[in-house]
Order: sequence, then C-alpha cells, then structure tokens
Amino acid sequence: MNLVGVLGRNVLAQLLRQRRARTEERIVKRAKSKYNARGPAIDRQLQATISLLITDP
Repeated sequence: MNLVGVLGRNVLAQLLRQRRARTEERIVKRAKSKYNARGPAIDRQLQATISLLITDP
C-alpha cells in the first residue's frame, strides 16, 4: 500500500471550505492595558494633542 497516496486522499477528502471575502481591510489593533508593558522595546504610550482657540467677541 502506498502511504503517501493514502495520506493524500485523506487530506483532500477533509479540506476546509473556502473563506469568505473580506468586507473590511485588515487592521492591527493596539493593545490597551492599564499595566506597564514589559521589555525595553515596547512602547504603549498614547500621545494626544490638545489645542484651544480663544477669540475675542
């Protein structure tokens, strides 16, 4: 008996169905944690810019 042929037939008989097409682009979610990240190269600091415009009426 040819083992490669048997394995090949079993694999082909149990293939997963085809995936749906993506509706949205892939994105990488940023981890939000209240705990400090470990390691020297991990930066989880969020940066925000606030501006205020005051006009004289």
